[in-house]
Amino acid sequence: MRQITLINPEKFEMKNVEVPEPEFNEIQIKVKYIGICGSDIHAYFGKHPFISCPITLGHEFVGTISKLGKNVEGFKIGDIVTAMPQIYCGECEPCKEGRYNICDKLLVIGCQSVGASSDYFTFDASIAKKFPADFDFKTAVMAEPVAVGVHAVSLIDSLDSKNVVVLGSGTIGNVTAQAAIAQGAKNVLITDISDEKLEIAKKCGIQYCVNTLKEDLAEQINYYFGEKADVFIECVGIGATINQAIKLSKKGRDIIVLGVFEDNADIEMGLVQDKELRLIGSLMYIEKDFDLAIKYLVDGTINTEPMITDVLPFEDYEKAFSNKAKQSDINMKTLIKVD
Repeated sequence: MRQITLINPEKFEMKNVEVPEPEFNEIQIKVKYIGICGSDIHAYFGKHPFISCPITLGHEFVGTISKLGKNVEGFKIGDIVTAMPQIYCGECEPCKEGRYNICDKLLVIGCQSVGASSDYFTFDASIAKKFPADFDFKTAVMAEPVAVGVHAVSLIDSLDSKNVVVLGSGTIGNVTAQAAIAQGAKNVLITDISDEKLEIAKKCGIQYCVNTLKEDLAEQINYYFGEKADVFIECVGIGATINQAIKLSKKGRDIIVLGVFEDNADIEMGLVQDKELRLIGSLMYIEKDFDLAIKYLVDGTINTEPMITDVLPFEDYEKAFSNKAKQSDINMKTLIKVD
């Protein structure tokens, strides 16, 4: 079968390898679609703090079960499945608290462990997640990023009657804003410097969209909310947007840090202390978040269709990455179809 590996920054290698056979309690899938994530792009340029070359990427994927290993129950050949791509120890303090997303020995499929950029892929049945028969593959492959947004929102005690600002309207920002709406936020405003991404946000049902290159964010928050924001969720990963949230937040409120930072940020900690703000990091998800993400996709609560701006065949894998990197202002979600 074909397998593609990032051997050096901006350099992929396709090779033929043996089809992996499912071992005890594993399933084998015929991969149908792979999603390119922002963290994949960081890795592509050699700038992800926790991903090193060589690595076979692919933590967002969906396929159909082609073989079952011994002891697998609850699944059958032909089922449409994805996976929660976390491999955790189950023994450290975070794992014992049910917070295996921050396991001391966490490995992520496609990041620190071999990913799904191949014709076939095997993984433990315990992390497999099933979709209804005939469910749309291009929607199913979005479960992983949606789960990221669902988890970020879950870190807020309650969204009832709260005004939420999401900074950054890329895929993660978009699904996070939709998750906030689904979880009962009073109002949700999303920002970006790309009109194209903000237009997609509107198509996804996000109430208020602000281009911060063209409009003053403080004025727009007051215009739409009539007051300052209760919650900020940072989905960009730069100091400027963290400081924007710190300056514009109400006192005593939460700022969720979801963006991936390539570099250390110069943060106005004096204001954090003076306003008694809480900066809360958000990493990936736990099972209940993933299950809720799938529910939202299946029942249509979260709409990902407008985000898919490019679909390329597996043969154009490297082109898919270079296009995504070069067209980041207009390219939201690139999918790779594996025939």
